[in-house]
Amino acid sequence: MLVAKEKRKENIAEYILYLYQVEDLIRAFQSDINLIQEKLVTSYQADEKTSAEITDWYNNLAIMMEKEGIQEKGHLQFLTNLIGDINGLHIQLMNTGTEKVYVQTFNAVSGLITELKQKNSTAKNDIQLGLDTVYGFLLLRMKKAEISEATVNAIKQISQWLGILSNLYKNYEEGKLDL
Repeated sequence: MLVAKEKRKENIAEYILYLYQVEDLIRAFQSDINLIQEKLVTSYQADEKTSAEITDWYNNLAIMMEKEGIQEKGHLQFLTNLIGDINGLHIQLMNTGTEKVYVQTFNAVSGLITELKQKNSTAKNDIQLGLDTVYGFLLLRMKKAEISEATVNAIKQISQWLGILSNLYKNYEEGKLDL
């Protein structure tokens, strides 16, 4: 909850990736709030009130996952909606061309995105595809899997693109981006 709040303010892509991880943690603990509290909440070393808020946050996410039928796979609807909003901004940026650096950065990764679409036909848009790819890479790194240099370089490019988009999204939300 604490990390999510901070990431939501600062970097929308990191926020979504963080919540992907939280979804997987909830799944790993089979939505058992007692286990979540014991293994996750206590690691925050927060005061009693904050610990209760964090527990409630995890519990609410677990309940939402159950109601949405994504206990085994998939993402929360509010994340899907958020990705759709970000994709809307991406489309506007590409159509207007007002942010030249953004357009150049996306054009530099568009070949990778096209290639990834062939491997992940379930992604609804370029933003989801980019986020899913980065998250998959992070999971591979956690598993200490062997990752090729070409993959690392591709992830760096995709991350740079998502970073620029996240900054523009933040500016957009704050009313500092005029399209």
